[in-house]
Amino acid sequence: MRKNMMRLAAAGCCIAMTAGLMACSGQGSSQKTGVEGTTAAGSGESSENVTLRYAIWGASQQEISQQLADAFHEKYPNITVEVEYTPQNTGEYWTKLESSCTGGSAPDVFWMNGVHADTYMEGGMMLPLTEMVANSQEIDIEKDYPSMLSNLYIRNGEVYAIPKDFDTIAVWYNKKIFDDAGVEYPKDGWTWDEMIETARKLTDSDKGIYGITAEFGGQQYYYPTISANGGFILANDFKSSGYDSEGTIKGLQCWVDLIDEGLSPTLEQLTDTGSNTLFESGRLAMLWAGSWNVATFMKNEQLNTVVDVVGTPSFNGQNGNCINGLGIGIYANTAHPEEAKLFVEWLGSKEGQEIQGKSGTVISARYDCQPLFAEMYPELNLQSYLDQVDVAMLYPCCKVTNEMLTVESDYLKQAYMGQMSVEEACKAIAAEVNPMLEEAYR
Repeated sequence: MRKNMMRLAAAGCCIAMTAGLMACSGQGSSQKTGVEGTTAAGSGESSENVTLRYAIWGASQQEISQQLADAFHEKYPNITVEVEYTPQNTGEYWTKLESSCTGGSAPDVFWMNGVHADTYMEGGMMLPLTEMVANSQEIDIEKDYPSMLSNLYIRNGEVYAIPKDFDTIAVWYNKKIFDDAGVEYPKDGWTWDEMIETARKLTDSDKGIYGITAEFGGQQYYYPTISANGGFILANDFKSSGYDSEGTIKGLQCWVDLIDEGLSPTLEQLTDTGSNTLFESGRLAMLWAGSWNVATFMKNEQLNTVVDVVGTPSFNGQNGNCINGLGIGIYANTAHPEEAKLFVEWLGSKEGQEIQGKSGTVISARYDCQPLFAEMYPELNLQSYLDQVDVAMLYPCCKVTNEMLTVESDYLKQAYMGQMSVEEACKAIAAEVNPMLEEAYR
């Protein structure tokens, strides 16, 4: 894995802590047995009946989250887990979580990601799990999970969350559209030029079919192509950006070219009707999509029998991708720290990660459970997602992530709409972001 990815993961620098957040101290010491009187193997019982609140986002994971809660309760009958779902797309999850943490009413256990991690760790809102991890017979933080994921939640030697899952990007294609046009299916190892030529053959304005879309989005679209072209978003020391680097400009220009040629709808058109909608309605031949889309697509009866997956194409022999992941942490002021630790430990164990992996909703973080994702739908080439891990750059986050991504969006949207060139947009982004980084990392 590239050095800058590892350093990014190790540093895990994200949104600065906002003024006024209440510091929360950890409660309870970690025990090898987790809950007093309850061994990690589940052979004993706690003397107290406890209910834990478990906060999640992601509509497609509500069902499996409840299954996990039920399985844990069956193993530990004295502990009931209530799953609390809140949407993330509108920012509601984070607004609600921060408010409840500062107000002292946060869920006992909650999902966390790298972008928001420092806000909660440095703000004292997450319970350190270091001792639990060190004494655990169920998880090994150094061996069981990719370090680029586990390091997102380690600060100053303290572990604050256990990796839950991760996602990468691959290309979905509609075999019926290919068959109708007499075009050969794509194969792993293809190139960007081959993808473009395929899109030309499949685009049919009379039928309202596009070969591909240049959706505006970093993780699923231009971050993978930036990394494949040798570009980057953040320097290793975080004191400057790579927006104006040659590889970054190339990794962005290739998407704008798709719009200019008419192989993709315009940004305005995609704002009205998104890529997923086009794909699920049979009007899009190829779609770049994250692994979190699998469950949704396979529930679509009009789609699930005519689709397959292939890896992202290469540029000049180089592949690229973007990886992001979730962790599971504990509220620092939980009234039930030992029970919460036991639940988090179990979610990260082989047993918990197997249940999650077999659901086909996400790729489990544990190495020994990752293959389960590809096995869930053997008719699909889901191995393409797993094959991308070694070439993926970590989703960029730093102390000024929100500010940086706002600037990125403002200028790149202008480039996508033809209001300025990609190079001009990238240089403008760098001119605004670099001083932010310099100030943040003095």
